[in-house]
Amino acid sequence: MKLDRFINRPVLSTVISILIVILGAIGLATLPITQYPDIAPPTVSVRATYTGASASTVLNSVIAPLEEQINGVENMMYMTSTASNTGSGEISIYFKQGTDPDMAAVNVQNRVSMAQGLLPAEVTKVGVTTQKRQTSMLVVFSLYDETDTYSESFIENYAKINLIPQVQRVQGVGDANVLGQDYSMRIWLRPDVMAQYKLVPSDVSTALAEQNVEAAPGQFGERSNQTFQYTIRYKGRLQQPEEFENIVIKSLPDGEVLRLKDIAEIQLDRLGYNFTNRVDGHKSVTCIVYQMAGTNATQTISDIEALLDEASKTLPTGLKLNISMNANDFLFASIHEVLKTLIEAFILVFIVVYIFLQDLRSTLIPTIAIPVALIGTFFILSLVGFSLNLLTLCALVLAIAIVVDDAIVVVEGVHAKLDQGYTSARLASIDAMNELGGAIVSITLVMMAVFVPVSFMGGTAGTFYRQFGMTMAIAIGLSALNALTLSPALCAVLLKPHKKEDGTTEDSTLKERMKVAYTAAHTTMINRYTEAIGKMLHPGITLTFTLIAILGMIFGLFSINPIVTAIFVVLSVLALIGMSTKKFKNRFNDTYESILKRYKKRVLFFIQKKWLSMGLVVASIAILVFFMNTTPTGMVPNEDTGTLMGAVTLPPGTSQDRSEEILARVDSLIASDPAVLSRTMISGFSFIGGQGPSYGSFIIKLKDWDERSMIQNSDVVVGSLYMRAQKIIKEAQVLFFAPPMIPGYSASTDIEVNMQDKTGGDLNKFFDVVNDYTAALEARPEINSAKTSFNPNFPQYLLRVDLAKAAKLGINVNESMETLQSYVGSFYSSNFVRFGQMYKVMLQAAPEYRMNPEDLFSLYAKNKEGNMVPYSNFMTMERVYGPSQITRYNLFTSAMITGEAAPGVSSGEALAAVEEIASEVLPRGYDTEWSGVAKEEKESGGQTLVIFAICLAFVYLLLAAQYESLLLPLPVILSLPAGVFGSFFLLYVVGLENNIYAQVALVMLIGLLGKNAILIIEVANQCRKEGISVMGAAIQGATSRLRPILMTSFAFISGLIPLTIASGAGALGNRSIGTAAAGGMLIGTFVGIFLIPGLYVIFESLATYFKKRKEKEQIKEDEYVY
Repeated sequence: MKLDRFINRPVLSTVISILIVILGAIGLATLPITQYPDIAPPTVSVRATYTGASASTVLNSVIAPLEEQINGVENMMYMTSTASNTGSGEISIYFKQGTDPDMAAVNVQNRVSMAQGLLPAEVTKVGVTTQKRQTSMLVVFSLYDETDTYSESFIENYAKINLIPQVQRVQGVGDANVLGQDYSMRIWLRPDVMAQYKLVPSDVSTALAEQNVEAAPGQFGERSNQTFQYTIRYKGRLQQPEEFENIVIKSLPDGEVLRLKDIAEIQLDRLGYNFTNRVDGHKSVTCIVYQMAGTNATQTISDIEALLDEASKTLPTGLKLNISMNANDFLFASIHEVLKTLIEAFILVFIVVYIFLQDLRSTLIPTIAIPVALIGTFFILSLVGFSLNLLTLCALVLAIAIVVDDAIVVVEGVHAKLDQGYTSARLASIDAMNELGGAIVSITLVMMAVFVPVSFMGGTAGTFYRQFGMTMAIAIGLSALNALTLSPALCAVLLKPHKKEDGTTEDSTLKERMKVAYTAAHTTMINRYTEAIGKMLHPGITLTFTLIAILGMIFGLFSINPIVTAIFVVLSVLALIGMSTKKFKNRFNDTYESILKRYKKRVLFFIQKKWLSMGLVVASIAILVFFMNTTPTGMVPNEDTGTLMGAVTLPPGTSQDRSEEILARVDSLIASDPAVLSRTMISGFSFIGGQGPSYGSFIIKLKDWDERSMIQNSDVVVGSLYMRAQKIIKEAQVLFFAPPMIPGYSASTDIEVNMQDKTGGDLNKFFDVVNDYTAALEARPEINSAKTSFNPNFPQYLLRVDLAKAAKLGINVNESMETLQSYVGSFYSSNFVRFGQMYKVMLQAAPEYRMNPEDLFSLYAKNKEGNMVPYSNFMTMERVYGPSQITRYNLFTSAMITGEAAPGVSSGEALAAVEEIASEVLPRGYDTEWSGVAKEEKESGGQTLVIFAICLAFVYLLLAAQYESLLLPLPVILSLPAGVFGSFFLLYVVGLENNIYAQVALVMLIGLLGKNAILIIEVANQCRKEGISVMGAAIQGATSRLRPILMTSFAFISGLIPLTIASGAGALGNRSIGTAAAGGMLIGTFVGIFLIPGLYVIFESLATYFKKRKEKEQIKEDEYVY
């Protein structure tokens, strides 16, 4: 490969690299910053409200007709629905990865429109909303009353009027929800007084419709000779409670009028009373802000924080803002750790390369390749629409140790030419690149090829592979470009031969001779100084100082205090000086030469014992299969995000006051934990349960990672809170869990499985099956706990109408039920405008008229003659039990079961146990379906082996094309299992899972280990072309490439050290990828340098045999022809 142009024109090579860096800087400035890419599948939610309806009523009259129409919408994966006793219903439709969320929402809305005619009028009046669910929660903040002087309705509506509209206008905000209630004009009816006047709620609603209206009377003076034209205004909708009080209901016989205030109390209050909020024990309202897909999360959160800071200056006295969850906290902490690791990896790689090359000029050449490749990557990432996230940053950390490989090969090749007697660095660079250009291209193609198949994977795993793999491939490609252009040009400029090109200095000018004299004097002085230091610094002491400095950097010991910092700085300086002495370099070279001699003997032994090489391959594959089956598996490790969630489930039928009392005790328990910074309590709502008085939730913000000790990580805090709650809170089930690492799937990191009743049978029987199944799960050692919020034993009353009596009394059953709904459940009657917002007017009997079940019989319905009839005359009540909410999964009644894996058990093992129990204990007609992250883990688990097989196939085909042989690529392929075994072995030893981070490291290893094999085989092939024997070529290839192989491998492994011992935010992901890559590279390199020469001899001999055999056959054919 001719690359003279770039060597002879170093300015051109430099300009190319500078342009790459500039474009990369531009790309970095435009890249959106997120925790993860858009991983969760697009989701569309459909919500409806049927005020006063039970869960079964909502299911039958709202959910069922909507589901029937929505089912099968384009690209739909699965659908879940929930109907609750609060009258609310929600359907969530999950779509395949890659579906346009906007089009998905439009398609669902079209299906919803088809079902509108089947829904109750009360539902369509309130409205059925369809909206796409945003990607992830950015911020959860609360507005709370520090002085406890404001009402909850004031706090909620202050947030909705003054804060939320501004938050919604922030660039990047997809949605902002308030966990509170709007203002409402509450008309508290007095049924006994209304009965005296023969009135029912529909009469009040009619009066509101007639008198609380907007009108457009017109104008005076239009098309006339008058000077002025006047617009006629009507007062319009009422606003004040006093105005509603004066609404005329009817005229009385005595000439008086009956007004609304005579039969009801009017109050401006909350729309509903289903749940309340508390922050650190104070009344509050909680707001959740979601991100819009494709936006810069970091900037959006910063803008929200700035907005809230500005808004806090104008809050009413006593009101404060509290941010209980901020995605930037974990994101910034994780990015900080990754950047710290990036710098540490850079320094470690520099040290390793310097030790091997023993020359600062030579070390600078591969060092320059790092920023060129890494920064240039940002530009292409921006072009392909990727974001700067934890995956791409981890890829860049690994790329540090990879992108120097090509430059190291170039520098090592030029040095080899100079050692052979070349007196011109330029000529040495040209000849070296002519030999190495093909190898660099082969290495690059192989490294990039392993990431091509992963780009076509679907689902969450595919997104992980694609983001990581594309980042690596881009960095590697730019590294190869740098190695073919800038690196050889720098070698020609920076590296110095021992003599000038003509071997003489006779024609040197005076200026040149003075320069040479000055350089010689300067070099002599430096050498004497370093040698003086070298006499004091033994190579062993230098190595010790180097290790101490490295460990101090990795573990942050430099920043303990000024004295320790000074000590480590001195040790670092001494280590650098020691490494630059001839004594250290000579000792290193002597050691390497000794290793090289022993290595040559071992290689010869492997070549002579061909069965040993094949036996090692078979053993590697066998051990690999064993560790693949025994290493725990998982999807994404659960990190300490600095936020925890709590879910409280109280006995069925618990009142709201009682619930708040229990939740207050749980709140005090959480507050006593020293790791907790703040806590937000939500009564009447559960993140993993349902809605109603029997449920409650907590958002717990932990102190910053630096303020917590190692024993105060989120897992420890969860365990501590759970154990204390079990002992202290006996009246409720209290769970604590971390939020999911992959946003958009579910509210927790627990295993989620949906139990389906496909028999359409009784809920109580279904409840028994669910309980038997959860009990069987908890009996398994792999499962720590298994819970479900499904419970059909909530106390309820069943109304029975005697239709015969109702007919005799002239009662219209439908109208009597509507009257009852208005009295007991509440009825949306009209609207009013206030504070620039439109609110609802709600009718409902005053609380004292609906305290007990018996109060219902004191209410009256109106018959056809207009007379009032007590409900007791035609209706009876029966105490029954039923669910507070009903869930469905793909049209079948279901129960969500959340399970937590036992300590030390991977999610993969727990999922296998769940499936095994289901096959053993579930009766016919009952089935389970995965949801959330568990579903993705199960679906992506089988793809891993396929991807590895495709990667190997790509590598094989590329090498076959490169070598024009179907046999020579086999030494490369067969050397890989040893490295993959090393990854699984080290993961197993340190107790980490085979998760998505480890798997992307395994894909990367295929290319890295293949690179080592290619370096040996490339030189061996050149030796074969020169007529050297197969055995001699194998030995020559192995020994001549040992130094660059060891250098690049140790540089890569040293760059991974900070990842393998990472701590703080994102530690588990960093450790998984670092451990898998380091273990594979260490064992793969050690085994490969012995195995590859032996395999090369075997397959090259076979290739030669077949070639000669083919030539003989060709000769015979030619003789036959002639």
